[in-house]
Amino acid sequence: MNAESTRPGYGKSGKKQSLISHSAFRFEDIPALAQASLCVHILVFIMLSILVWPVVLWSQDNNTTSDIGLSASLGQESARLGSMVELTLGYRLPEGGRLPEQLEIRGLEDLTIVKHEIESDQIRVKLLVDKLGLSESGPISLAYVDKQGQRQYLKTDPVSIEVSSNLGEKPAEAQLRPIQGIIPTKALWLKYLPWGVGLLGALLTVAGLLWWRKRRQIQDLFAEVHDPPHIRAGKEIEQLETQGLFEKGHIKGFYFRFSEILRRYLGALRGFPGSEFTTEEIALCINNEPDRKLLSLLKQADLVKFADTIPTPARKEEEVKTALSHIQETTVEFRISETGRSADGPQGATQ
Repeated sequence: MNAESTRPGYGKSGKKQSLISHSAFRFEDIPALAQASLCVHILVFIMLSILVWPVVLWSQDNNTTSDIGLSASLGQESARLGSMVELTLGYRLPEGGRLPEQLEIRGLEDLTIVKHEIESDQIRVKLLVDKLGLSESGPISLAYVDKQGQRQYLKTDPVSIEVSSNLGEKPAEAQLRPIQGIIPTKALWLKYLPWGVGLLGALLTVAGLLWWRKRRQIQDLFAEVHDPPHIRAGKEIEQLETQGLFEKGHIKGFYFRFSEILRRYLGALRGFPGSEFTTEEIALCINNEPDRKLLSLLKQADLVKFADTIPTPARKEEEVKTALSHIQETTVEFRISETGRSADGPQGATQ
């Protein structure tokens, strides 16, 4: 056999063979001593696993159990009288446990609870500090319902806080300040009483003026209705003269009013609606000569109203005197007619 045939990787033919076929591992290729050592190590590992596994499980259960409980802490060690402090209750319920619908916390009976807020793993309780000195709770317990539906309690140690006075370390030497202005010293409505009285007086004054004006209008209307036509016509002409419309340049305004007074008087005197008739229609209703004096006045007024005729002040004065004179002359007719009506009444009654 030559040297090349005995080299690793070469066969009997002298050709180079693949090393992959010799790299496969087989347990039979391990020496007997090494096999024994490997078996011992495997057995030791299995035994240790058997011994350690329960300890690991117990440790996990112990850690889970140790988390169950209740803790209480205050955010501060001291507080002023009348202030608010927060008590934090951290809780861990057993598996399946839950808080009851009505929260129950024992040990805080001597403290003033303002409100509480429930979160996923803690409860925040607002306390009012209303006692001087050391304010301490009792042993605190929190009720819960376990998975069997039974009420159980988590417990923890008491908490305490030192309460100091707002007057400082020496309350006896403190000087109190007045609190005037914080609490009203008189009724609030007294502040607005003068304004209310003034407003009421103004309303009463306005109401009185309206009532007086309304009554005056009613009286004037009543007087106009009950005055005889000749008296009412005379008063209206005097009031028209007093207003001074002609002298102020309101000539058409004066003659409109003047014509209306004469039309109404002729209608009342002769028994036709003079205010609704034109001058031509009134002329057809007049049969006596004295009334034609007023008819000429109405025609003159129409010229001023519709033809822009401007009479002189002297003519205006003459027309007013003519109207008043005719009214005075026809007063007797109204008196005779009124006397006749009063005389007919009793006669008709006796018949």
